[in-house]
Amino acid sequence: MDPHQQKAHFLRRATGGATLEELNSNFSPLDYLERWLNDVTPDPVPPLPGLPTNDPKLVTEVRQQFLDWLVKQTLTASNPFHERIVSFWRDHFVVSLRKTNNPYMLADYERRLRNYALGDFQELLFQVTTSPAMLHYLDGNQNRRGKINENYSREVMELFTIGLGNYKETDIQEGARALTGWTIQTNWQEANSIAVFRPAQHDNGVKTFLGRKGNFKTEDIVQILANHPQTGRQLGAKLWHTFVYPNPEPHIIDRLGRIYQENNRSIAKLLEAIFTSEEFYSDRAYRSQIRTPQEFMVGAIRQLQVQADPKRVNSALRSMGQAMYNPPTVKGWADDAGWLTASSLLSRLNIARQIVLATGDMAGFKFDRQRFTKPDLIFLLLDNRTEGTLPPSTENLAVHEFAAVLLSLPLYQLA
Repeated sequence: MDPHQQKAHFLRRATGGATLEELNSNFSPLDYLERWLNDVTPDPVPPLPGLPTNDPKLVTEVRQQFLDWLVKQTLTASNPFHERIVSFWRDHFVVSLRKTNNPYMLADYERRLRNYALGDFQELLFQVTTSPAMLHYLDGNQNRRGKINENYSREVMELFTIGLGNYKETDIQEGARALTGWTIQTNWQEANSIAVFRPAQHDNGVKTFLGRKGNFKTEDIVQILANHPQTGRQLGAKLWHTFVYPNPEPHIIDRLGRIYQENNRSIAKLLEAIFTSEEFYSDRAYRSQIRTPQEFMVGAIRQLQVQADPKRVNSALRSMGQAMYNPPTVKGWADDAGWLTASSLLSRLNIARQIVLATGDMAGFKFDRQRFTKPDLIFLLLDNRTEGTLPPSTENLAVHEFAAVLLSLPLYQLA
C-alpha cells in the first residue's frame, strides 16, 4: 500500500470511512489513533422523557427518540473511533429491542457500553452482566435460588468470553447459581430502569465453577471469566476478525492473548496492538471485508458529508436488514458473506442512489453537489484505484450522478 492507501485503509476500519479533510490532513494513522484512544470522555446519552404509563404507543415514541439520537450520534460523533468500538460491543454483547423494548433499558445499556468501551474488559463485562437490558434479554431477572435459568450463564461463556470447548455443562449450572438474585425495576415517570440485587433470591451455597470452589456471586463469575486465559485469546481473535481479516493465525491469537493478560485486560491496549501491527497493512487485510449495511451507511454519509435524517437512515437500515439494536439472534449480525444476498445488495444500491440523488426535504438526505469534484470522489471513495472499475459512460455524468456510481461499485462495498 502507498501512504494514501494506508491512511484510507486505517480510517475505513477505524471510523467507517475517511473524510476528504482527514485524508488531506498532516495527521498520520498513528496520530489519529493516539488522539482517539486518549479521548476518554464519551459523548453522553441524553436523558429520555418520562411517561405517565407504559402505554405501547408512548413507549414506541420514546424508543424512536432514542434510536434517532443513536443514528445521529453514530454519524457525527466527535470521536468516530470510539463510536466504531461501541458498535463492535453492541454486536458482541447482543441485546435486541424486539425483546428488550423498554427504551430506558436501551439507553442505560448504551451508556454502559460507551463508558467502558475502551477500558478494563472485566469492568465492561460486569456492567453488561448487571444491566437491566441484558438481564431482560437473556432472562437473568428470572434466575432464582432453587429455580435457575441458565441462558446468560451459557452465553457469557460461549459467546462473550472463553468460547466453546472451554467449559462443561456443570459450569453452566454452577455459574447460573452464582448469578441468581437480580431483578429489574422500571419507573416510567422518572424515565429509568435499574437492576436490583435481592439477597433472598440469591443461591448462597458453595459452587464449583471452572475448577474453582467457593460461595461465588456475580462479581466472582465475572472476575474468573475476565481473567481466564482463553478470554483474551477469544476477544483478540474477534477484534482481529472485525478490524483486520478473518481467521487470524494461531501466533497472532497467542500474541493478543498475552497483550490482554499483560495489560490488565485493557481493551485500549489490545486495539492499539491490532491497529499498529504489520498485518493490519498487509495485502490480506486491504479491501478484504464486505461492508455491513451499517458500515455502508456510515461510510457513505460520513465520507460525503451528507446531512441525513435519522428516521430515514433507520428506514434504510431496515430495508437492508440491519436496523439498530435488532440483530437476529444472540450471536449478533451475519459475517461478511451473510450480506451477499440479491435482496440486500439491491437495497444497498437503491440506497446509494438515494443518498446522493434524492432532492427536497422529504428525501431525508442532503448531498452538497458543489462540495466535491470527480477527482475528489475517486481519491475519497476508491483510493485512486480506477483501473477497470469505471465504465466510459461516467465521463459525462454530473458530480452527484458520478458519486452514485462510485457508491454502487463492487470496490466500494469492500472495507
